[in-house]
Amino acid sequence: MSTKPLNPQHRVVGGRAVVNRDWIREFTGASVGTAARWYKVRDEQPQEHRHPEKERIDGTDFYDEQQFRAFYTWFQQDKASKVLKADPELYELAPKDVVSINKAAELLNFSGASVIRKYQQANPGYFPDSVGEVEGPTGRMIQAFRVGDLQDFDRGRTGEKLGKAGRRPGPQSEAPVGRPSALEEVLASELSARAGGEPLTATQLAEQFAAEAIERDGYHPGLAAELSVQYGGPQRSWEYVVRNALERHPTPAAAPSRSEADRRADIALAALRERGDVRGLAASLAREHGGSPDVWSRAVNAARRLTDPTT
Repeated sequence: MSTKPLNPQHRVVGGRAVVNRDWIREFTGASVGTAARWYKVRDEQPQEHRHPEKERIDGTDFYDEQQFRAFYTWFQQDKASKVLKADPELYELAPKDVVSINKAAELLNFSGASVIRKYQQANPGYFPDSVGEVEGPTGRMIQAFRVGDLQDFDRGRTGEKLGKAGRRPGPQSEAPVGRPSALEEVLASELSARAGGEPLTATQLAEQFAAEAIERDGYHPGLAAELSVQYGGPQRSWEYVVRNALERHPTPAAAPSRSEADRRADIALAALRERGDVRGLAASLAREHGGSPDVWSRAVNAARRLTDPTT
């Protein structure tokens, strides 16, 4: 699919420098959809940092260059401020210390060790290499990481040098338009955390999450709703993502399907072993994985019976 070349224009009108949309795209590396959305949602932006209003000149929309540069500086700073912040404890530990994958996830404020495993699977070389194994809470050996490597990784999570969320600056071919915008917002932290690794659009990252869910648990009609609850964003956007994931990663016909109740019980069992039988566990799992607290309460009860068959 050929991409129409950009035609950046810069003019001086009444002593003011103005630029067209293609100049903005070249300057920022944004896609057509992202550049259009910046203007579309300008009323939602702080007035002092707002995207400039358009001016029609010779049949083309132009924007005040100085105002746009001020907007874009604010936009980059705002995006960087949303990068996931590490727990201060990370920098209180000695760089030579070694911690488990569970502790590493906790120090980086990830939702769990599964986030690190996703990085290792989807972006080899992006997350620091494991330096060995340590004994986990259940007695089995789990990955371990050097604290200094985690500190270096965290310092690199700046959110800088991004055009469209999760992409490097510069013209991008086959840029998706419109539909990914809501996903860009809810996946901003995940995308910013991957800066410096393989560049991904919000849609590509969402499809990755959907494909992993399908591979792990099989497809079911409520998957888009579950992903919407887990990661945020409109359900209709996730329905689009799930359809694409199914087309690109068809599920094996012979793959045995597990019931949702079994899947939730397994998750609850792992949580019980890692966190202990703490108060509010069901509500916490509902927030992390989607679904109602009542459903997760049943899963926690099932997990308790597995840990103590006499109850």
